[in-house]
Amino acid sequence: MFEVIVNSQIALIAACGTHPGQIRTVNQDSVLALVRERDLGVAIGLFIVADGMGGHQAGEVASRLAVDTIKDNLDWMLTQNDAGATILSPSPDSTEDKPVSNDYMKERLQLAVEDANRVIYEYAKEHPDDAGNLGCTVTCAMVYGNKAFIANVGDSRAYRWRQGKVTRLTEDHSYVWHLVSEGYIGEEEIFDHPQRNVVTRALGNQPQVKVDVAHRKLKLGDRLLLCSDGMWEMIRDPYEIASILEIKPLEKAVNQLIDTANGYGGYDNIGIVVVELQSKD
Repeated sequence: MFEVIVNSQIALIAACGTHPGQIRTVNQDSVLALVRERDLGVAIGLFIVADGMGGHQAGEVASRLAVDTIKDNLDWMLTQNDAGATILSPSPDSTEDKPVSNDYMKERLQLAVEDANRVIYEYAKEHPDDAGNLGCTVTCAMVYGNKAFIANVGDSRAYRWRQGKVTRLTEDHSYVWHLVSEGYIGEEEIFDHPQRNVVTRALGNQPQVKVDVAHRKLKLGDRLLLCSDGMWEMIRDPYEIASILEIKPLEKAVNQLIDTANGYGGYDNIGIVVVELQSKD
């Protein structure tokens, strides 16, 4: 569990966990929950869930490369700089406090995910025995104050819990979700579709990848959930997800999500990060 004070009234808190599930022996999901305090006492956090694909340990390698590369790209934003550079600075080398736009923050996150794609793709070329299906899906969020910048590739998801209700913030890049968006099947039919595991975007499969990036404002008490399909394919009822996300502290909510997914079969690896913008009092 992590807690950093944003100011005298707000704290940014996160917890995370993974589990191989009930069927698979290798856990190919990787997660990161990192919270730090920047200049002016403002907290910033980076949160990632990556779901690996590929035989042997290839998926595990891909998901770890994704997490490490995204973190390395954004680490300068997460670290206090004695020279005066803050999150307001336009580049890692700048020492000027020039405000940057939400679009700039989204661009930095997008570039970090694109670089992760490049690293995994080049790894696959250098290790042909692991090539083929080597890759991973990813959902990541950078939270700064009351702003969340969310990027995703594949079918790992982000949800927002607010006042007892859960809202999905990302769109799956999968064949079945394409069928849903085109009106060919209903959303409830994706769980039993024979091609439900076919993703249309993933990191490492191609030299370039399209990354979806969004900006959301958060309110006190909001919780963000990042998860792999090993969770949301097992816990299908959004009301059940919402009820579990009400559990305090966050570690218990994460553990309950994992236990519930396993209770419904645990057919895949499970990766989860939960983040809350909380009043210190």
